[in-house]
Amino acid sequence: MDHYEVLGVQPDARHTEIRTAYRRLMREHHPDLRPGDPSAEEMTRRVTDAWAVLGRPSVRAAYDRTRAARRTPVAPRLRPEGPIVPAYSPAGRDYRRSFHVASVKVATAVLLAGIVILLLAAR
Repeated sequence: MDHYEVLGVQPDARHTEIRTAYRRLMREHHPDLRPGDPSAEEMTRRVTDAWAVLGRPSVRAAYDRTRAARRTPVAPRLRPEGPIVPAYSPAGRDYRRSFHVASVKVATAVLLAGIVILLLAAR
């Protein structure tokens, strides 16, 4: 959902134009003025969401950046030939087992260091 399209303004519109469009649409579609109309509630929600983004300059600037990034075409990624190997794992190794063994070694070293410190402190 493009917030500019919801409010019916151009992306280069000034803040006053956006505020005017917001107020106009809220007067037209407010649920209190159209009781029992479910489309009025939906439109009010969409207009309120658009105003929450476009009504604040810092949030609008971030939205404009992400909107521009979405519109730039991205080259498709080609899948490599052969099996997919995680970048953090050397090919042909069971990295889970290696990680487990390394974790046990570190835990053992920490435990032994703690015992040595306690023995030295007891003296």
